[in-house]
Amino acid sequence: MNYKTLTLTLLLGLASLQARAEMTMNHEGHDMSQMEGMEMKPTEEIVMTKGVISRIDEANQKVGIKHEAIANLKMPAMTMVFVLADPALLQGLQVGDAVGFHAENPAGKLTITRLQKQ
Repeated sequence: MNYKTLTLTLLLGLASLQARAEMTMNHEGHDMSQMEGMEMKPTEEIVMTKGVISRIDEANQKVGIKHEAIANLKMPAMTMVFVLADPALLQGLQVGDAVGFHAENPAGKLTITRLQKQ
């Protein structure tokens, strides 16, 4: 195969790829107005777990909660201490309050990212 033939073959291949990309990106003829008002839902729903505050340690930004099983962490019901993602989550809460919370485990630290009085 000589250089002219090789160059021509490569150019035709690139032109074909470009045409396919343009066809894929072209939304002409699609009724995009039907997309208005549609919400994009996250792939994983945030599940709130029920519990009761057993202790508050504001100085160390921690809270103890006696909780039901935590589905997203595959953790059975128990009483344990969590780190707070934001100390403001404790605002208006006290020991004995029934709460709903969402906990995650970033870097091996059980952390409450959402906390609300029930």
